[in-house]
Amino acid sequence: MGLPGTTDSSVYQGLKDVLQRYPVVTTVTYKPDSIIRESLRAQIDPNLIVPPTGPQSPTFDIEWRFVENEPYYRIHYADSNTGFNCGWHRDDDHPELGPVHFQYHDPLRDEQHYECARFKKTVPTEILWAALDRLFEHRIPTLTGEL
Repeated sequence: MGLPGTTDSSVYQGLKDVLQRYPVVTTVTYKPDSIIRESLRAQIDPNLIVPPTGPQSPTFDIEWRFVENEPYYRIHYADSNTGFNCGWHRDDDHPELGPVHFQYHDPLRDEQHYECARFKKTVPTEILWAALDRLFEHRIPTLTGEL
């Protein structure tokens, strides 16, 4: 099920700018295209992921919508080399965890997990930057380290 609400092209432009400045990102494109702009997809350099992953570029998808002033978003990473995927979601899928949750699925370990999450910032570009730092500095190394 998709996120409720409408998109804001100025927010997407800011999010795209953040992605283009992040060191592991190689390309950023709007989905389905630059006119409709329903989401963003970034390709990640697999040689810059710690721990190392396979030869295919992992992806990082972002969808950001608003119902009045209330944001709904999905910031999600997927590695097709291993099947590992994770992300921060602000949606109505897990009300028991609060407005924002972090989730991951690791098929190599047969693990799936959901937990409450928070961001101190409220501006979309600052939230995205914090998510990128958490993902590449902590979550991926911790969750996909040695078996």
